[in-house]
Amino acid sequence: MGKVNVLDAIDRLTSTINKVEDFDLSSIDLSERVLDNRIITLEGYIRFIENEAIPKLTTIRNNIEKQVGGSGD
Repeated sequence: MGKVNVLDAIDRLTSTINKVEDFDLSSIDLSERVLDNRIITLEGYIRFIENEAIPKLTTIRNNIEKQVGGSGD
């Protein structure tokens, strides 16, 4: 998975979380199935970030640190 895909997934997760925060729960009548699907989707994003995004971003950060640190030697 490329850097762009990881960053896109993080942007989508952020957008999803922001939308959830904006819900007025008193006016929403969602079935348990819809809520379950949304929870499953959020759990999937979290697993993706833990298993794919964080390791990739760590590698990218380490590579940048090596390049920046190595340029002064």
